[in-house]
Amino acid sequence: MGMENLEGALANTELGKTYGAGDVKESIDSGTEDGPDHPEVRAGTPLHGPNQLPDWIPGFREAWQQYFDECYESVLRIQRGLGIALGVGASFFEDQPGYPLLNLRMLHYPPESRVNTEDGRIGCGAHTDYGTITVLADDGVGGLQVKPREGDWIDISIPDDHLVVNLADLLAIWTNDRYVSNPHRVMNPPNTHRYSIPLFVTPPYNLKVEAIPTCLEPGEKPKYPPMISGEYLQSRFNGTHTYRNELMEGEG
Repeated sequence: MGMENLEGALANTELGKTYGAGDVKESIDSGTEDGPDHPEVRAGTPLHGPNQLPDWIPGFREAWQQYFDECYESVLRIQRGLGIALGVGASFFEDQPGYPLLNLRMLHYPPESRVNTEDGRIGCGAHTDYGTITVLADDGVGGLQVKPREGDWIDISIPDDHLVVNLADLLAIWTNDRYVSNPHRVMNPPNTHRYSIPLFVTPPYNLKVEAIPTCLEPGEKPKYPPMISGEYLQSRFNGTHTYRNELMEGEG
């Protein structure tokens, strides 16, 4: 609890301060299962390697792998639709050189009645996602809120057997804000636990992301400078995790 401060990564004063010292949640974080012979592991590229999963729980890794694979398949279908809509072809995102960065988080938000929220802390502070697409499943308890470009926070209700899709920062850069990365947050339920499983998708680590020509009008300039995918991702991690940022140590 309190080891991650997602609001600290947003750096947007227009959203205001919503809590004090760190998110009121806990998580198991995982990525793609990259063995020692994987090209990016051999190259020493950050954020690649084997997962440290709770293998003492029978069947956990098998269930994790099945969900990971099926969730990523849904991402691929979304990406193909986006590619067609953007006029760059269905395989545009899949054809990028390198290996996409996939981060599956298994999140637990304890009830507000059982944690210290007197200083205004909430389960997950206001933030935008970092990569291109996030696909999220939750348990139907509620608590997810989104801030539209105009207006105040709105509650998101997820129908049964549906997933939430967030569009993230690097997709906004790629599309020159044709698709925007909206801030969102999570409020702890009053008297029950909340569980969610988001899969965060980021382009390959060394890929340069810049405005797609089909998203620029004649003579229009990109709103954002080009970004190197992995460098941007790590810079956002540095702003949110105490173990990566000495300035945050002790705040949780």
